[in-house]
Amino acid sequence: MPNSDGPKLKIGVYWAASCGGCDCALLEVNEKILDVAAAADILLWPCAADAKYSDLRDYKNGEMDLVLFNGAMRTEENREIAELIRAKTKYLVAFGSCAHTGGVIGLANLSTREEIFSRVFGDKANWPELEVSQNGGTLHLPEFLNTLTPLDAVVDVDYYVPGCPPPVGIVSDLFGALLEGNLPPTGTVFASSKNLCDECAREQEQLRISQILRPHEQEPDPVKCLLDQGFVCMGPATRGGCKAVCPAANMPCTGCAGPTANIEDQGAAMLNTLASLVGTGEEGEDQLEAEDAILAQLDDVVGTFYRFSSATTLFKGRYHEPNATG
Repeated sequence: MPNSDGPKLKIGVYWAASCGGCDCALLEVNEKILDVAAAADILLWPCAADAKYSDLRDYKNGEMDLVLFNGAMRTEENREIAELIRAKTKYLVAFGSCAHTGGVIGLANLSTREEIFSRVFGDKANWPELEVSQNGGTLHLPEFLNTLTPLDAVVDVDYYVPGCPPPVGIVSDLFGALLEGNLPPTGTVFASSKNLCDECAREQEQLRISQILRPHEQEPDPVKCLLDQGFVCMGPATRGGCKAVCPAANMPCTGCAGPTANIEDQGAAMLNTLASLVGTGEEGEDQLEAEDAILAQLDDVVGTFYRFSSATTLFKGRYHEPNATG
C-alpha cells in the first residue's frame, strides 16, 4: 500500500471499441475497489464520471500513474485517444480481450469496411457522412478504420489483463500489485503462463474424438473432459488464471484469455490439437474419409477457433487492410 502520507496515485479507466463489460468487472472486486478509491484519485473514467477530452489533454505527460484501457481500435477516435493516454500515463494496461487480442469484435475483420457499412446501412446513399453541419456548427465523426486491431498495434502496452471480462481474481491481483507498489516487469500478462487444462478439475483421458458436439445438442458429462466428449473446448490453447469457470459450469472454454505464453497463433494451435484427437481407429483411405467427415461437422471454423483472437491471427487476408497513419 502506498505511504498514507505520500501523494495519492493517479489512475484512469478508458473504454474504446468494446461492450462495456470490462468496466463492470472492475466493480466485481467488491470491497477492494474502496481500497483503490482511498489510495488513488481517478482522473479519468468516462463510464462512471463526466470527463472531457480537453481535461485529458491538459494533464502533464506521465501525470497519471496507470490507466486501464479496455476496447479495441476500431475508429480514428479510438486510435487518437489511445495515443494521447499513452503520453499521459506511466503505465498502460490492455484490459480485457478486446484490448488484448481484438476480442469478439475482431471477427468484423472477415469483412471489408465497405461490406460492413453495406450490411448495417444498406445503400451507399445511407452511409454516414464524416462531417455534418447543423444549427451553425459542424459535427466531425471519427473515421471507421479499415481493420480492427488490439491496443498494442497502435501504442506500447506495459501490462495485459486478459478475459471477457477479466476474472475477479486477476483484477484483484492487479489492484493489489498497484496498491502495494509492487508491479511486475513490463510486458507481464496478469494470468497463468500455463493453459486452462492445468487448472481444470475434469478428468482428462485424451480420448479419440468421433464426433463434434455443441452444448445445445447434448448435455455434457459434468465430470469428464469436455474435449474427450467431442465438445470443442479451447482449454489446451488458452491461458489459465480464471480457475476454469466455464468448464466448471459445464460449458466449453471459448478462449477469451488468449493464447498461452508459448503459442503464437491460438486458433492454429487448437486446430492442431483437435486434428491429433480426431479419428475412428480405422486405417488408410477409410480413416482419412472418416476424419474429414468428423471435421466437416465444424460449421464455423473462424468463430470457433478465433472467436477472441481473429484480429491477431497469423493468417492475414484481404480483410486485414492496413490503416492509414497519416
